[in-house]
Amino acid sequence: MIPFLAALFLQTPDATPPPAVWTQPELESVSETIRGEIEKLRGRSFRSPVSVRLTDKRGFLDYVKKRQAETESPEKLARDETVAKLLGFLPPTYEYEAELLKLLEQQVGGFYDPGSDTFYLMDTFTGGVAKVILAHELTHALDDQHFDLDAKIRACGDDTDATLALQCVVEGSGTGLMYQWVKTHMGEVRMEDLAAAQDLGADELAEAPPYVWKPLLAAYLRGDGFLSRIPGMNLLMKAARSEDVERAFETPPRSTEQILHPEKYWNADKRDEPLRVALDTGALGAEWKLAGMDTLGELYLAMLATPRPERVGFDAHSPAAVMKLSYTNKAAEGWGGDRLALFRRGEDAFLQLVTAWDTPQDADEFAAALGDPEHGSVIPTFSAAERTRANGWVSGSTPTRVQITRESSPEGGAALVVVRVFSFAGRAPDDAELAKLQLPFRVERAAAPEPAK
Repeated sequence: MIPFLAALFLQTPDATPPPAVWTQPELESVSETIRGEIEKLRGRSFRSPVSVRLTDKRGFLDYVKKRQAETESPEKLARDETVAKLLGFLPPTYEYEAELLKLLEQQVGGFYDPGSDTFYLMDTFTGGVAKVILAHELTHALDDQHFDLDAKIRACGDDTDATLALQCVVEGSGTGLMYQWVKTHMGEVRMEDLAAAQDLGADELAEAPPYVWKPLLAAYLRGDGFLSRIPGMNLLMKAARSEDVERAFETPPRSTEQILHPEKYWNADKRDEPLRVALDTGALGAEWKLAGMDTLGELYLAMLATPRPERVGFDAHSPAAVMKLSYTNKAAEGWGGDRLALFRRGEDAFLQLVTAWDTPQDADEFAAALGDPEHGSVIPTFSAAERTRANGWVSGSTPTRVQITRESSPEGGAALVVVRVFSFAGRAPDDAELAKLQLPFRVERAAAPEPAK
């Protein structure tokens, strides 16, 4: 549900005067030096040179649009935003793409484009901060040359959970090797530079919903911890083993559950592969058109199960806030698998999300966290008398009815929580009509890849 951009998000401290812009030869010289240092730290050599270029915000915005067109279809973008609004991650009137682009525009320091094997440094960065950015982004270039990042992205399809799990590997690799580079260059990187490179926050983050900022931070911070086999923050900047990084690229984790609980990937005895939930999308008839399918995974379902008063922005200027970050909760732990389908019928929309859990207790905890739709739920329904945008009404994105039920899989053995969200622009159907809007489903265990060692 977030664009796959291999970018490092940084903020320049307000007290730091604007640095002089590097020339192209200066950038190439520094990059060549850091490239050799990255090779030694990772124990792998670049297969070909990496182009380096200076760019500005206009260049970055052009790249975002180009990258988005290459990796995400308009249908997927529309699906993701509608799903986020129907499930209550975002207000129906929230301009998701515009707000996310605003956040990226303010925070980006550099970015690597896998399609052209080129690194771009924002022209406002030089000195120690720029070197830290180079260490991160050149790691992406090294990984791309050996593991073909775009091919890995394509293999995830439109699956949000698998894509975010892969992004955690990509950004975790860049972050981890960046940390190791900084540790070996403490004498030449000023403390102000290091603070700037580790400041992942901005005023925009303080205003953004968790749906916007939490996956971004998870990719860097949890990705680094996952590769280092650490369940929490990698506070001591422990280096990941090169063979672990290679294994994670060769056989990527298949879920954010494995990212959040590294033992479920690295420990063969505890390896936990997601269940496959199959929905019968042809059961609604021709009037309802399938608008997309997806798998959310533990990290997104943890956000869904978070009480609404706790869904606040991120205080990136507070070290304590970074250290206390949690990407899951008790209600989402025990995730086994999920699948959702989104349908449209004119201005109406219907979403069905089937979640499978390891135990009945896990399912009960998730259902309890979502709340009772009749007496208050984490998914708010439209209640204003007049349907206007000012009142939060957006056709096809504003929930008008929510159903949350505890069910069992037809095959038995899987405890389920099923969420159905309806958005009706006209007359609300009665219970008998709503009962017809239920997709049959089955739950099965997918074939597992070769276990990581």
